[in-house]
Amino acid sequence: MDLKGKLAVLMSCAGDDREGVPSPPRLRNANASGALGPLNLRKVRIPGRGSATLLRVLMTNACSFNCHYCPMRRDREMPRTLLTPEELVRIFVQARARGWCDGLFITTGIPGRPGPVADKLIAVLELLRFRERFTGYVHVKLIPGADTAQIERIVKLANRVSINLEAPCGATLAPIAPEKDYDLTTASLARAQSLVRLERAERRDGKPGDALRPGGVAGMTVQFVVGATPDNDRTFVGKVGELYRTGGLHHPHFSAFRPILDTPMESVEATPALREHRLYQVDWLVRGYGFDASEISYDAKGNLPLSMDPKTASALAQGAKFPVEVRTAPYEVLLRVPGIGPVTARRIVAERVTTTFRSLADLRKIGVIVARAAGFLSLGGRRLQDVRWASQMSLWSEGEEVGARHHMYAFSPGTFR
Repeated sequence: MDLKGKLAVLMSCAGDDREGVPSPPRLRNANASGALGPLNLRKVRIPGRGSATLLRVLMTNACSFNCHYCPMRRDREMPRTLLTPEELVRIFVQARARGWCDGLFITTGIPGRPGPVADKLIAVLELLRFRERFTGYVHVKLIPGADTAQIERIVKLANRVSINLEAPCGATLAPIAPEKDYDLTTASLARAQSLVRLERAERRDGKPGDALRPGGVAGMTVQFVVGATPDNDRTFVGKVGELYRTGGLHHPHFSAFRPILDTPMESVEATPALREHRLYQVDWLVRGYGFDASEISYDAKGNLPLSMDPKTASALAQGAKFPVEVRTAPYEVLLRVPGIGPVTARRIVAERVTTTFRSLADLRKIGVIVARAAGFLSLGGRRLQDVRWASQMSLWSEGEEVGARHHMYAFSPGTFR
């Protein structure tokens, strides 16, 4: 198969890749470019570098595993192909020369033993760094079971590495991925985390950075498939908290389960994408707002309520802590109020030194979303609104993406995360 044919097979796998709710397809057509064909591009924010547009490439869709939920499972009939390291680098260099992308995201199936696949990933990184002298952002999916030396080399040359856990524990993953070794995956994850922590510590101690050997300084990510296993949201949030505590993790990715045609789970009900969205919101509350896991509110089944965002659910569940007095509340307390984010909370703390807030109009001017916040605030001891806002206005309902009609996908929405 020539390069154009390979790309037609591999990049078409990106057609169903969506993230969050609502979200457009990430596929971008570039047919005029000849051999480059359709490209999967996505703009991301990179710590210390602003934002970049990544070319996201699936190196091969061949895989030796037979996971029940996966579109690339061994027994599924589909065209299979792979890009050599030289071909992948050529595609990226040409796409970058055309101004389509700034960085690269590489993921892959695992055809055969992990070692040879990891060697190909290393070859791509070495070609980019040393032959092409590329100093930009590269994100690589680690291969569970790769040798320690291979993991070290990948982490040394990549800006960010990630690994697919799929589930928060091996006991729930085993029934749908019987050939995967969860302990082996977590061991690979732990080794990569330790290397990221070490590199960061050395940078803090004054070790000079090397653009060609960034050392995973952008941190790690992990991916979970939400709804493919019986794990509830509390379990996912707990696992993420555990990974944050061990260090090196930048953030998790969540992919709502979608039934894939011609797989053992094709008749399983799809998971609402809104559930994925709620998990991302909780992660942001923990990372960006300083929420503790004990502050997150769940339903009787241990899942996040779909009818309202987690911050509002938390505020309603902790009613005794409200209303919050705008004129005196500390920054950390203001952050717990729905409709007030970090930027607005800092503005309130800064401006109330010289300004006396007297009304909702004053708060609206500095960025408070008063329709959400008013029921949780007071000014001078006077509650601003008796009814606490509890229902999120939106253009979709919690079951809208599932509905009565059972839709099956040709490929998984979470491939390029």
